[in-house]
Amino acid sequence: MPYNKELKSSNVNYIGRDFNDLKTSLIKYTKTYFPNTYQDFNETSPGMMLLELSAYVGDVLNFYVDNQYKEMLLPLSEERRNIITLAKSQGYKVKPTTPSYVILTVKQDVGALSDGKPDYAAAYTINKGMQVSSISNPDVTFETLEVVDFKLSGSAEIEPIVSGQDAVGLPTTYTLARKVKSVSGKTTTHQFAIETPSKFKKLTLPENNVIEILKVSDSNGNLWHEVKTLAQDRVPVEKHYTSDDNRTTSYTTTDGNVVKLPVPYSLEYIKTSKRFVVDVDETNKTHLIFGNGILKNGQSFSSQFLAVEQIGINIPGGEEDLNSEIDPLLGDAYGTLGEAPAYVTVTVEYRIGGGINSNVSMNDLTNIVSAAALPSGNVTGILVTNNTAAAGGSSGETIEEIRQRSMGYASTQGRCVTKEDFEARTLALPARFGNIAKVYASRSGAVRNAQRQKLQDLVDRLKEIINKNYQMFDHGIDVAGRAALLNDIKRLLDANKDGGLNPDDFLQLYEVLEMAYANVTQDDRLYTIDLYLLSYDNSKTLINTPNIVKQNLKSYLNEHRMLTDQITIFDGYVVNFGIIFDIVALSYANKEDVRLRCIEATKKYFVIDTMQFKQILYTNEVENLLMDVDGVKAVNYVTLTQDIDYNAEGSGNTKVFTPALYNTLINSDGTTSTGTNTSYGYYYNFGEFYGLEPVAGRGVVLPAYEPAVFELKNPNQNIKGIVR
Repeated sequence: MPYNKELKSSNVNYIGRDFNDLKTSLIKYTKTYFPNTYQDFNETSPGMMLLELSAYVGDVLNFYVDNQYKEMLLPLSEERRNIITLAKSQGYKVKPTTPSYVILTVKQDVGALSDGKPDYAAAYTINKGMQVSSISNPDVTFETLEVVDFKLSGSAEIEPIVSGQDAVGLPTTYTLARKVKSVSGKTTTHQFAIETPSKFKKLTLPENNVIEILKVSDSNGNLWHEVKTLAQDRVPVEKHYTSDDNRTTSYTTTDGNVVKLPVPYSLEYIKTSKRFVVDVDETNKTHLIFGNGILKNGQSFSSQFLAVEQIGINIPGGEEDLNSEIDPLLGDAYGTLGEAPAYVTVTVEYRIGGGINSNVSMNDLTNIVSAAALPSGNVTGILVTNNTAAAGGSSGETIEEIRQRSMGYASTQGRCVTKEDFEARTLALPARFGNIAKVYASRSGAVRNAQRQKLQDLVDRLKEIINKNYQMFDHGIDVAGRAALLNDIKRLLDANKDGGLNPDDFLQLYEVLEMAYANVTQDDRLYTIDLYLLSYDNSKTLINTPNIVKQNLKSYLNEHRMLTDQITIFDGYVVNFGIIFDIVALSYANKEDVRLRCIEATKKYFVIDTMQFKQILYTNEVENLLMDVDGVKAVNYVTLTQDIDYNAEGSGNTKVFTPALYNTLINSDGTTSTGTNTSYGYYYNFGEFYGLEPVAGRGVVLPAYEPAVFELKNPNQNIKGIVR
């Protein structure tokens, strides 16, 4: 049809999408195309009712279209269900809860042999899964993750201690001690009766605080293995020597040879079709999803050709391509995602618990609930305690945590390359290995100038000392010259610069040598990545991450780092602070109520979840926050400090926090000095941001040079306000 120039161009507005714009567009459209049909555009006319209804429908449809599109984008999505789904598409798995970890010390008394050595034959080998409950909170239970083997005599972490002697002083009893990793949680089981098979069978566990799946078996005696994806057909299997028929002790191998070091576990990879993946939904329910392989009677996935339900239906190339060959292993293509259980009862053994309440204090885990000996038998007469506080436990991930971690997880497809990759991967540590609250990654040595300077000074001093000792053997030197050299050597050894030699000088030199030794490994690896970590205790305050979590993290990152990367883990720094505000209330407002509302608003702003390493604090943001509090007329000032109100008149002597909110000072040479306020962290000079010539703008608190997190630790005591 030829183009008709007399046709009117469209008057439709495709940009205006809300009610008013749609209504205006419909009125214009009606006036343009129906000028003689309808002319009454009064708000009360029936025609306007129809136009407004149409605009309303369009407004609602546009809202849902916009909302649905927004929910398809991970940075913009707000629904927890959609965020979890998008995170799964990136390969990130959500954690319903995070357990706490701690190292338990287990002790057993045994008799002495005729030669005076401990009777290791009477010692227990305690199976993993020993349960120990908290004294302060009996609902909190920990389970050991490893076998406690008191029979090991050559490499025990704690040497046997003589606990009893006879009349002539010969040992009669010994106390054996072992350390074992443990996790908060309790093991439980649930059974599912499965009859007719179905593809991708889903089994849902009843609890919403599942930490990990321990074991899945069926009534036919088969074990099912958890994998990351159903396409993974090789799974690692660990076996303790007590369940290995070819091994009698941890010192023997499968061929009967004896080794010098104990090896309790052996590891092998097996290829299996009996596998499943774990999925967590928006309600924190945990699901087990099995494969799509459905076998006919008498078939198994280990056979070369599999008779699955698709055989004879899906032929490579389709029915039209009669020249194509039929793959004799076609059935294997439908078995690569694993097997689906059928006509069996599946028993799932899993651990539940965790949470912030599981971060118990030291010496609180002493009550043994259950313990079993290997290969069988009961355990009596043992003692257990935790010499350090349990840490790492936290509640389920928030929406924002899932969003940020999943975006970081997908950026490298599971590989750690950039600084952000290492931080995101660290925060994605599986729940059963512990929880990292804060992490900061940097190039190795990038933030330890003070330590490097100490090492360099020591090396220079030692070189000069060696040179002067060499000069001492010069036969031409006279007595005066020899005395001068000795004085020079004493001067070089004077580490604290007090003019003489004393034990403190050699102690400081020894500390530097210890630091140097700690950075040299026996395998001569060059460490390239530094990770600074902090964790939560049971009151959700920042503490140093326990060694057990660091060990788990290092093993976990080993699967994702590049071959040339080596990782060193350090404790991060915590800078505690307090807040002083001075405000003017409205005349009709209750000043005490206004003060309490301001304190509450400030507490929410500085909640520890939002504080990160190397974060800048803006005082004006707090001032703007207080201005929005009901009853506030004006904000005179806000001060972030550890001791002095720098904004008050005569602030040089105005100390508002006594004692100050710090315990440790880092000196210019890298050494530290500690005080008596042990519940707080490091000193930080907040005053340089509030003086007449602030470093970076008045009230702009820059981050510390060393990786540190600002923490408002005790807001109820450390927020003080004046209401005028």
